[in-house]
Amino acid sequence: MRKSFAVTARLALAAILTILVLAAVSWEPAVACPPTGCATESDPEPEPVGNTTDGTQQETYTAPTKSCSVYANGGGMGMYCVSLLGGDTKTLRERFGKQNLQTCRYSEIPKAIQTPFNANPGEGRYMIMTCLGNIDFDTYAGGPDRTVDVQIVFVPDGTDTEDRHNGITDFLWESFGNSSTQMPVPFMRTRPNITPLVGIPTFFTFRWIDPIDKNVVAKGPYAGSADGGPYQEVTEQGVTMRARATEIRIDANQRGIPAVTCDPTTPYTVGAKPSAQPAGACKITFPRSSASARKYATDGIPSNLKDAFYADVEVTWEVTYGEDGSMSDLGDGFTMRLKQVLPVQEVQAPNQPPAVIY
Repeated sequence: MRKSFAVTARLALAAILTILVLAAVSWEPAVACPPTGCATESDPEPEPVGNTTDGTQQETYTAPTKSCSVYANGGGMGMYCVSLLGGDTKTLRERFGKQNLQTCRYSEIPKAIQTPFNANPGEGRYMIMTCLGNIDFDTYAGGPDRTVDVQIVFVPDGTDTEDRHNGITDFLWESFGNSSTQMPVPFMRTRPNITPLVGIPTFFTFRWIDPIDKNVVAKGPYAGSADGGPYQEVTEQGVTMRARATEIRIDANQRGIPAVTCDPTTPYTVGAKPSAQPAGACKITFPRSSASARKYATDGIPSNLKDAFYADVEVTWEVTYGEDGSMSDLGDGFTMRLKQVLPVQEVQAPNQPPAVIY
């Protein structure tokens, strides 16, 4: 569901659902304004398939020296900030006279955000349009009410998207910054067996990978961890956004195999009996092998997938933003949804990899 926010710095990003979302979303793209204006790991790991995320939520953060527009969905998060610098030197008007200010600039949509479906690729493309607003030209740096407005807009072919440069434009845009990142994706790893066995409790751990460069994301409390962790962070102009996964859900999409919801930090003690594993460990005991996956499937399985369950993995992210000591919640949680391949074998299966059976 698309929501609107009564804020001075806003993002028209609800349409980000359209590429991989399962339900159709319709919207009216914003009209592009002219670029000038205003004034003067080792175990085998299957690749995740797809990434369907919640819609984007956005809020504004304002401090005495900066104003930021923060946004997040189940796939990524980021912020755009402007500095509200003070000074007792000459005003913008006094320093730059009648120079024209380029109030709006265009840029490519960051990888952390899904691009809306383009129904008319021959006529144009979607871009980020960023505009500075409420500039007080009788102040040193634009005044305390200066804002940044960021939208995804359809830009018709032929639109001038080049940056312009002069004294006032360069001065004001150099105080503007943006940063964005994607949430790490959990690659399922099963324990104590590399391939789950029927009737033997299977515990799930995860390797948290950046979906773009495939490197482990090991930040914050997981810094130095070989498998990374369910945590992401981004900072711009002293304002920080932090994403922590609060739960993870695995559904084999099979009749008679209930889904499990558990701790995303996946506590697991190597060598311990199932009964001695931590209470929050992520566990499923499979009653049958995946050779019969299609017979009992509750959701579609791709035609090229043989003898494996096609599991749903859902991660719930909690996102906060602000400066240390004064963090606020953004939205009420975001869900990342992925598909991952999950083969399960019978204990007596030939060529079974080495197994630990209790």
